[in-house]
Amino acid sequence: MSRTINVVLLGLSFLLISPLLVKAEEFQRWSALPVLGYSEETKWQYGAIALLFFKPESKGIPGSSLDFSVIGTTRKQLQVMTSPDLYLWHGQIHIDLELVYWNWIAHYFGIGNNPDVDEYLTYDMTRYRLRIPAETKLFLPSSLSFMKYGALAHIEYRDIDFRQKESDLSEPSTTGGWLTGLGYTLSLDTRDHPVLPSHGFYAYWQQVFYNNAFGDSSYIFQELDLRGYTYLFWKTSLALGALYQMTFGDVPFDQLAMPDGTKRFRGVERGVFRDRQAFVWQAELRRPLFWRLAGTIFYETTKVGPYFGALYREKWHHAFGFGGRLALNKKERVFARCDFSLIDGKHLGMSIYIREAF
Repeated sequence: MSRTINVVLLGLSFLLISPLLVKAEEFQRWSALPVLGYSEETKWQYGAIALLFFKPESKGIPGSSLDFSVIGTTRKQLQVMTSPDLYLWHGQIHIDLELVYWNWIAHYFGIGNNPDVDEYLTYDMTRYRLRIPAETKLFLPSSLSFMKYGALAHIEYRDIDFRQKESDLSEPSTTGGWLTGLGYTLSLDTRDHPVLPSHGFYAYWQQVFYNNAFGDSSYIFQELDLRGYTYLFWKTSLALGALYQMTFGDVPFDQLAMPDGTKRFRGVERGVFRDRQAFVWQAELRRPLFWRLAGTIFYETTKVGPYFGALYREKWHHAFGFGGRLALNKKERVFARCDFSLIDGKHLGMSIYIREAF
């Protein structure tokens, strides 16, 4: 988790030239914003995010978009990410591609649900990641229009270099190299909107198989993602989420099941809690405020374990928080968000991202 004690957002400014000049009935082509923040893990964070929007192919179908972000830190960390979110063939095919370059200084706290956050190994990681999930409802009858099936490809190269440091922790045995995975996905979706729903249900299952014939590790990754949304009162809606991850085989330490700290169990440093299985439960109240602003309050809890029986017996980690939202595109319901959380009653965390956490 932001291992300290103190994580403070010192600045967050938004550049919204395009949205401010667009009338409500007109199509908005792009948005951009600079980001400035601070945490002990990264020191100063600085960068920019840009979004490009495309007109929907037909009315009632979400429009495609392209996200691009560059984030650097004064610890010489760098992340460059582009994420085309494509709705093709009148919404019949959805591709949410992600291409990431990551040059980061990170920490290894060991494996398990109860790490000593003051005991860790530091490592440098360079990562190139391409992830292509594609879903479709083609060939399904109209009575099953809420269902989708699809395929997923994951190709990644990691170069990991552990630094010398006095610690009782041992370096993990499986580090770095190529990963190549192919899998399938199934989903049920009754949400009224794919980005910011106010009611409906969403269930997503994926199973990805990695083979050392095309990489350096053989293992299986599985994930079950359940979400529910409902309107309450006074323009306030409730979002509930549950995520269960499972891994089997020769799993690299950086690919184990874990909350990511940005969308799941926000504010925690990625990798503080990691094991072969992980569970995250989330609840969030969302309410528009005025102009382009909205606010949230949320509660999240997580635990990890080597198998289901051990996972069941582990203690929960808790996070309470609140966040602000700024609409980058009101028609497409795309928000920039900044969330603050108190983790296990003693650690402060922060996350900045585009679109909702779940």
